[in-house]
Amino acid sequence: MNPDLSASFPRYKDFDPAVPIYCATPELDGCFHRFFDTSPISPSGRYLGLTRFLREDQMPRPGDPAEIVLVDLKTGEARVVAETRGWDTQLGAQVQWGPTDEQLFFNDMTPGEWRPFCVVMDPLNGRRRKLDGTVYMVSPDGRQVASPCLLRTGATQMGYGVIAPPEVVPRNEGAATDDGVFVTDVATGEARMLVSLREIFETAQPRMNPDDYAGGTFYGFHVKWNLQGTRLM
Repeated sequence: MNPDLSASFPRYKDFDPAVPIYCATPELDGCFHRFFDTSPISPSGRYLGLTRFLREDQMPRPGDPAEIVLVDLKTGEARVVAETRGWDTQLGAQVQWGPTDEQLFFNDMTPGEWRPFCVVMDPLNGRRRKLDGTVYMVSPDGRQVASPCLLRTGATQMGYGVIAPPEVVPRNEGAATDDGVFVTDVATGEARMLVSLREIFETAQPRMNPDDYAGGTFYGFHVKWNLQGTRLM
């Protein structure tokens, strides 16, 4: 689908851009997408999936809400389809699509429990399911989501995980056995630790010299699928 953007969205002309540029959220401030390696455009090409900050004049606090926004590129309609408290300032709630327009993934978190989880939602009818694990990247076939521990991510990479009170954020020592790369089965909702940081450290090739990291601590960050969905980086 190739919608005529000029029929629904205002043209952006400042600084004389060399290609046509349109504003997809002219009535909503604070909308953004997560990252360059997943497209905000749905598989059919009709919709945009976005996170929206509700305010940009101060840093968010634990429990502050953000919104999940769906933009119809054919009609120009933008609507809020969900609210989330599982987000941060760099990548939002990790909003991204599965293989169809009926699968939109994002993170959420319940204040007081402070345990982030992934939601898979059909934004066209509002049906949603809670998964046990979190999403950093969805596999190309939409069957698995992979993630580091998003509670811990902010210890080394501010803005890429979720915002929670400092006292509930686990702290690692060295290469932890209870932290690593997690994969969740979308059909069952069950999450498992695929490999621990300790296993990565001890089995990496080429071998990592323990003396080089003596007294250091490891945390997870980017977890990425290859295009075939067979390997993780």
